[in-house]
Amino acid sequence: HVLALEIKGNDDDDIDSKTADDMKNNRGWMRGPYTVSRSTEKSLDVLLKVVGDKSKRFASAKPGTALKFGGKFKVPIIEGIANGENVKRVVLLSTGVGVGPCIGAIEKVLLEGSEDFANFPTVELYASYRTEREIVYKDHLDTLQNEHPERFLWKAIVSSESGRISSNEENLNCLFSSAFARDSSLHDTHYHLIGNGQMVNEFKAGLAKAGVPDDKVTTEMYFNHKAPVNDSVVDRIANAVTAGCSEAVASS
Repeated sequence: HVLALEIKGNDDDDIDSKTADDMKNNRGWMRGPYTVSRSTEKSLDVLLKVVGDKSKRFASAKPGTALKFGGKFKVPIIEGIANGENVKRVVLLSTGVGVGPCIGAIEKVLLEGSEDFANFPTVELYASYRTEREIVYKDHLDTLQNEHPERFLWKAIVSSESGRISSNEENLNCLFSSAFARDSSLHDTHYHLIGNGQMVNEFKAGLAKAGVPDDKVTTEMYFNHKAPVNDSVVDRIANAVTAGCSEAVASS
């Protein structure tokens, strides 16, 4: 779920005007929407990138710092996938901190041990980062992949080295080169897109153009909501999906 997370600002903080105005209107509290990665009855985890005054305040907070949270927005990843039918394969595409909720969903499927997930579809995570230094949870994801090779695989895409995942055919082909992809089709693969609004919108348009059913695509955008969609990128995605699914059918 997405929730509103708040932390008390300091009066002597040198902060940007937008955050200052928000604090003024919220009795001194900084606030923002964050997606829960995982939770228990007494705790919750969120993953954030330190880029501005608000995230710096959260990152520098000492244990015991008062926080407020509320709201319950959006549909959790697993719930959105479970609502669909005839799904054999799940593809999670994330940018930046969007990997956080994906990891929580993956853990729920692989580690919870519930009979509800015994027959859950195979899961693939393609997590994009700007630099190799930004890759988080690598050891944890490697362990999950090694312990559950028949159910989960993942790959990190470093855009500063190989470009965005949609920037060329080679990057996109990784979505269809796995054993999981060869056992699935256009109509039984569910895509969850989470992170940068441009990535989400371009992939959503490309998947639709390739004929992926609307109920097999769920999304969550963190920023860059109004970024223009690049038609050539949309076409590249659509062509890759069509070609990848055709190869899967041929090989089966």
